[in-house]
Amino acid sequence: MIVSVDKLRKSFSLKPVLNDISFNVEQGDIFAIVGPNGAGKTTTLRCIFGEIAPEGGKVAVFGEKVTPRTKEKIAVMTEDRLTFRRFLGEDYLRMWRMLYPGWQEKVFASFAVHYKFDLNERVETYSMGMKTLFHIALTVASGADLLILDEPTQSLDPVIRQEVMGVLRDYVLQENKTMIISSHEIYDLEEIAGSFAVILEGKVLYSDTIDGAKEAHRIIPKGQAIPSGEIIGVTGEETLVRSDEEVGRFPNFKEIVLGYLQSKKAFAPFEEEFRPKFRI
Repeated sequence: MIVSVDKLRKSFSLKPVLNDISFNVEQGDIFAIVGPNGAGKTTTLRCIFGEIAPEGGKVAVFGEKVTPRTKEKIAVMTEDRLTFRRFLGEDYLRMWRMLYPGWQEKVFASFAVHYKFDLNERVETYSMGMKTLFHIALTVASGADLLILDEPTQSLDPVIRQEVMGVLRDYVLQENKTMIISSHEIYDLEEIAGSFAVILEGKVLYSDTIDGAKEAHRIIPKGQAIPSGEIIGVTGEETLVRSDEEVGRFPNFKEIVLGYLQSKKAFAPFEEEFRPKFRI
């Protein structure tokens, strides 16, 4: 087990942000945290790599709490693409080489040549897309055993986005690394992730492997009888059902995610409050 998150809770200014978040990430997996903006994805990641402390629950990385020693094995790409004023691309290279004993010069050079990084320019002057590619290159080339990327395809055009996701997938598989990637772009995740957690309003609605989730659910067309099992939600004119009956068809990843985001489980905290208003 590379990462274990158990009943994680966190609030900011008395506003709850995480409410008993739990999931596990196995060695060699690409684990996707998926949900809309404001769901708690970034806060969860910040707790995992030790930037902020949770108010409840536990986080273990490599079987222990995050310490300066374990941080050498974790590389993080944050959503804000933080840059230092007046730092050139070459300045970042020197810093990352010092921080990560396993730094892979050839990996970074491949990114630099392909995407034409100008290492003599200040990174703060890069376009948002170029900043994203530059930070991805640093994170991957770190040689760290755990890579954490928050919204890594933000600001990239569709062609480069698909290319980058393929590079991330291949790197993790070839180097036996582990990756946690958060995004609200469902299409980006289906092609590379092995496991996932759907998060909404600070709680995990559902977590599984992608293959396991597809096998456990069925999409039932409108007008067809609903099989025995758990009705999850409606996607378009079809219904997502958790059932082992061989009816309907298997869902794709997008249908599973949207089904849970629109499910009764997603709105369970409000059910008791509003139910009396709708009684006849």
